[in-house]
Amino acid sequence: MGPPRLVSPAGRAVSLERKTAALLAYLALEGTMPRGQIADLLWPETPTSSARNNLVHLLRRLREASGADLVDAGESLTLRPELAVDALEVLTTGKPEAGRDLLDGTDFDDLPDVSEWILAQSERLAAAKAGWYRENIARMLQEGDATEAAALAERWTELDPMSEEACQVLMRACYEQGDRPAALRAYHRYKQGLRHEIGADPSPETQRLAREIDQGTVKRSAPSQPARIPLSVLRPPTLVGREDVWAQMEEAWEQRLGIMIEGDPGSGKSRLAQDFLRSRQDHQILFFQGRPGDAGIPYATHTRNYRQTLAANPDLDLPQWVVRELARMLPELGEAPPPMTTEADKRRFYEAKYEVVRLVAERGPVIICTDDVQFMDESSIEAGAYVGSRFWGDTNTMLRCLYCHRTGALPPYSAALLDSMYAAGVVVPIHLPPLGPSAVTRLLADLDVPGGAPVADQVARMTRGNVQFVLETVKNMYERGSSEVKPPVEADSGIASLIEERLARLSPNALQAARAAAVLRRDFTLELVTQTLGTSLLDTVTAWEELEEAQIVSGEAFSHDLVLETVLVQTPPTVRRVLHRSAARVLAAAGGHPARVAAHWEDGDDLRQAAPWLVKAGEAASNNLRFSEAREFYSRAEFALTHAGDLSGAAGVRQSLEVLADRAAKAAS
Repeated sequence: MGPPRLVSPAGRAVSLERKTAALLAYLALEGTMPRGQIADLLWPETPTSSARNNLVHLLRRLREASGADLVDAGESLTLRPELAVDALEVLTTGKPEAGRDLLDGTDFDDLPDVSEWILAQSERLAAAKAGWYRENIARMLQEGDATEAAALAERWTELDPMSEEACQVLMRACYEQGDRPAALRAYHRYKQGLRHEIGADPSPETQRLAREIDQGTVKRSAPSQPARIPLSVLRPPTLVGREDVWAQMEEAWEQRLGIMIEGDPGSGKSRLAQDFLRSRQDHQILFFQGRPGDAGIPYATHTRNYRQTLAANPDLDLPQWVVRELARMLPELGEAPPPMTTEADKRRFYEAKYEVVRLVAERGPVIICTDDVQFMDESSIEAGAYVGSRFWGDTNTMLRCLYCHRTGALPPYSAALLDSMYAAGVVVPIHLPPLGPSAVTRLLADLDVPGGAPVADQVARMTRGNVQFVLETVKNMYERGSSEVKPPVEADSGIASLIEERLARLSPNALQAARAAAVLRRDFTLELVTQTLGTSLLDTVTAWEELEEAQIVSGEAFSHDLVLETVLVQTPPTVRRVLHRSAARVLAAAGGHPARVAAHWEDGDDLRQAAPWLVKAGEAASNNLRFSEAREFYSRAEFALTHAGDLSGAAGVRQSLEVLADRAAKAAS
């Protein structure tokens, strides 16, 4: 913290060059790291062999300057435990060192990865400091020491003048102290600083607090301390109770077979798959994922996944014909070929997808992991099966496959395809059972749940060993500040009941942001959420921080699909319809897929608005020879127009259905 420095136990200061400082800081905060990764980080533009040689010389100079082995250097590098690091103390205790930033004054502009890492770690340290201030100020107020609380809150605002939480805490502490003018001065100082820095006003919540303080209507009581759920509950530090399943996966891997993990919602399929993938360090990972809402949009899953693949391999030398074919679903690649008219056109499109995967696999071993297969659209599944079949049976292939899906949740087409893969012996099914009582006990111990051991049996019985159910139970305990296990109100309501209880603790703004994101369902962004709600981006960001703190979301995604589904179900029908109609307008303006826009108008109970978008979706599906999907879109359009009283429009759609039937017959012949 501050300008980097290395000091011996005797007080002798050792000069640190900037890359040495970066190395020590990186190992301190990240732990053991591969030698090659460190070399690439510090010398990104240097050939690997030269970068490794530079690292050897750096370590030698450090050893000579310090007179000690501060780093254990093998194929991986580890910081020696004897070295005390002030930044680690901040992360452990949260106690801030005012005015000191990580590696302050050291220039890493020529090392963008190092600069980004420092920025991320600085945010992590800032969060730890904020937690320390929050907890200590709340304690002082509870103990009746408002003067000390106000002084500490003042230091917090000096450390982070743009923190709205710090401003609110200072305002409340000053008011508790009986100094209403000081509370209002703190508000106006924050308001002026915010306008100067980003041209925005404080949130409505902070403005309301200022009005209540000005009017003297704030009840004098210590501000409630926000519940802080440890990050370990979002992602438990270790995988427990999966030794037998892991052994089955290893056996299938040795036999060079695909792996299909299936289990109940919340059983931990995604976590198991991700940990298994991380254990294959010599493989590149292509992580594909079906998401809620994909099923109704042809090639929705592949559009997202291939866009991610190309972004991860920006220097992939694709033939021009492949680029043109991919433009059918990725318009940013340029002009697409004319609409498909024959099955040969479709095969060429699928061959382009195969070519991308083949070229990536030529760079080294690749694993394609497809998570949440049950959400995928049928056209992406068909295309994926084609691509996979081109690799099956090839003993020299550099491609391996891993899939995950919910038990009993696959649509008929996917289930039939999966059965054929099992029959062909190219994929091994592996069922993920619930955790046993001993595994639940170990999980609670890993999460360091207060009073975890005595309640482990009760948690195991109540949750039936479902991992996500266990985690939601723990989150509920933390938010209630109690080690008592609270079962669902209804015995069969399960996870949803606990999630609903946690949603009820959110502020109105945070709850509305969660509802808008749930209505958008897939690939939402904070900007789309903001436009759907018709609020300011600052309001959305503030609400999102609360949602992240409560582990409702993680980044721009829900923490689990079960959370998304619960938010959606819990949203009142009237509110849901309004949000769907707003989302339809936003997505239409943003160039969203016609099927997606249409679905929002339908869910918003505005069939007249849905009809033209359903027709466009039918045309798009027909142009890709997706005749069954096109027939469904046209049929929904006909129903919508008939329901809206537009009989001539409905007749026009029926004509489109007849043309579609002719096209399908010609393509089949």
